[in-house]
Amino acid sequence: PVPQINWRRTDGLPFPSKIKLRKSNGMIEIPNFQQEDAGLYECITENSRGKNIARGRLTYYAKPHWIQMIKDIEVPVEDTLYWDCRASGKPKPSYRWLKNGDQLSIEGRIQIENGALTISNLNLTDSGRYQCIAENKHGVIYSSAELRVVASAPDFSKNPMKKLIQVQIGSTVDFECKPKASPQAKCSWKKGGEQLHENER
Repeated sequence: PVPQINWRRTDGLPFPSKIKLRKSNGMIEIPNFQQEDAGLYECITENSRGKNIARGRLTYYAKPHWIQMIKDIEVPVEDTLYWDCRASGKPKPSYRWLKNGDQLSIEGRIQIENGALTISNLNLTDSGRYQCIAENKHGVIYSSAELRVVASAPDFSKNPMKKLIQVQIGSTVDFECKPKASPQAKCSWKKGGEQLHENER
């Protein structure tokens, strides 16, 4: 006799409402297939003469898709650059980095781990156009950004100190020393040519 046909997941999870059975249950339809729909499926057929089960595995694959891309950045000389480049995908994407179109070589100052690029003790030659490449067997995606390593002597033009500050005796006075400098400047204070040292006041 014509068998009855039923479907189930081997892991016992119930079918979501989106799943439809067609042609007297002989066909299963899964619209909008997602990663959670992957797994082992069973088709159970049964009539008065016996029972049989066919099994098949549905596997989810996805080309890489950016979770975090790199952006143009300006970093002071001698600082450390940390660029995080992350993509989703199935299988998990692998990463490569290029600088000005050439493969970036990993050495002492330059490290790559899980898509993240770290360059310590930056110098002016590290400036350039960088590309992070994420790829799996289903696709390749690119993210590009410019690194500018800046070096400048201390400059007070944007944060000049006031020429004259008037305060009452016994009150507190604050002087700000904030020059623009790359790398960050070391500051010291003098009064009338004499070096100032920290004390209780």
